[in-house]
Formats: sequence, structure tokens, C-alpha cells
Amino acid sequence: MKPINLLEKIRSVLDHKKSGISARIFLSREDGITIYDSTQNQTTSSVSALVSGVWQASEALVGLTNPSQNILEFRLGFDTSSQGILLLPLLLSGKKYFLGAIYKECLNPGQLKRQLVMIKEEMNLIFFEEPSLVKSKIQQTKTNSDQREGFLFQEISDDEIDRLFTTGI
Repeated sequence: MKPINLLEKIRSVLDHKKSGISARIFLSREDGITIYDSTQNQTTSSVSALVSGVWQASEALVGLTNPSQNILEFRLGFDTSSQGILLLPLLLSGKKYFLGAIYKECLNPGQLKRQLVMIKEEMNLIFFEEPSLVKSKIQQTKTNSDQREGFLFQEISDDEIDRLFTTGI
């Protein structure tokens, strides 16, 4: 039997959970790459890139008030009483990811937020001691890692950036 890799495990957990949630659920890597999106369409890559940038900007702002605060304890919400976006950071196999939901016309946003927190907790339990199974090209070759320290997205290649912003024309 073929062992299941990290991405397959993530997808199986989120595919199972998405049916009970009336929102778009997604998981992004810290560098803005989409790992999972319950609504695969032309906005998938953009959502992940924007989520990563907004979270990193938020981390910088939080660092101004309390630099010793554990950023994984925070959540980011931008919402009204019935629509919005919620982001939760989590570590999977030692790497930071962002679990998010985009929702509109939600009758009970509190329940949705609780469901997302429960998914985060479940994923933390599943992947707590999981070895890193998926490595990016940059990590494998370790080229340019020192040169890219000043970049917002440290582990993303130029090819990935090009693919991110090209349209399907």
C-alpha cells in the first residue's frame, strides 16, 4: 500500500469537513501557494497569495505591540454579521499554513468560526509529529536561501510567481 503524503492527508481531512460548512474553505502555505480550496476557480491562486501577504503584514503590526507574543494564538477576521473572511494560522509538520473561510449570507458566523477552530485543532493533532513530507524546490536545493531573506515570500520561486499571476488565456 502506497503511503499517503502530507497533501493527500490534508485534502482528505478538509474534503470530509467541507460538507458541513457553508463557506469557501482553503488552506495556504506561508508563501502564498494554495494547498486546498473547496472552490477551485480562477481566484484560487489570488486568494492564497493575498492571504499570505495580509497575514505577514498583520504579524509585522502585532510585532510593534508585543514582539514576544506567539502569533499562532491569533486569528484574523474581517467580517460583518453575515459575511467575511476568517484566517487561522497553524503548524503542520513544522511549517506555517493558513486555514481560512470566506463566507457570505451566513446565518450563524459564530458556529462557522467554531467549526474552523475545530478543524484547526484536529489538523494540529493529526500532523503534530508528522515529518515534513513535502519540500519545495528551494528547500531541497537550498539555493538562493540566503539571498532571498529580504523578500516577503522567501520560499517561492520566480516560476511560481509567474504562474500565480498569469491568466488562463
